[in-house]
Amino acid sequence: MRHDLHIPGFAYDLRPVTLDDAEFIVQMRSDAEKTRFLHPIELTVEAQQEYLQQYFERENDYYFVVERRSDKLREGLAGIYDLRLPARAAEWGRWILRPGSFAAVESALRIYEAAFERLQLEEVCGHTFLDNKAVVSFHDRCGLERRAILRDYYQINGQGYDVVEHVLRRQSWPRVRAMLEPRARQIARRFEDLAAGDMATDAVERASRP
Repeated sequence: MRHDLHIPGFAYDLRPVTLDDAEFIVQMRSDAEKTRFLHPIELTVEAQQEYLQQYFERENDYYFVVERRSDKLREGLAGIYDLRLPARAAEWGRWILRPGSFAAVESALRIYEAAFERLQLEEVCGHTFLDNKAVVSFHDRCGLERRAILRDYYQINGQGYDVVEHVLRRQSWPRVRAMLEPRARQIARRFEDLAAGDMATDAVERASRP
């Protein structure tokens, strides 16, 4: 849906996806290693523009670009969708980041902030392929509850895939926030230090030129 949720962060922000992001989505989803645990999509800009036009008309679906605050570089994508009323529960996913990105902690933190602080949800869950051990471990370390292992939950090209269902409830959100915020701040400070170092190097190089 066309929403106006902007979630500012320390080093990374969430902003609404736009039609101009169609090419970026194709780029991100063209990485076979990154997308082997995601549903396949048609990898053309035209197909993604059509998908986004349909998404803009769909209720209870919030699609975000993960954007680096310092220079607006697009680092990834994430979404909150299938919002169910009156339970005020939803799923989050479509999560993919650039190779080597440091946005994992803060993008997850900002998704939870959007879910609990902006959308006033009571519960948000995620479904991760059981074989995607890195992401399963990430959610475990973030303090999320493993609610179930769902057998053959995803059907792709006639093959069933098991998933781990993690859940975060409103009563646990303050604890998870207290865990993730210091890590996100630490990463942001590292970027500030690196940027300051790069500026100093550039200044020295300019001063040494004849």
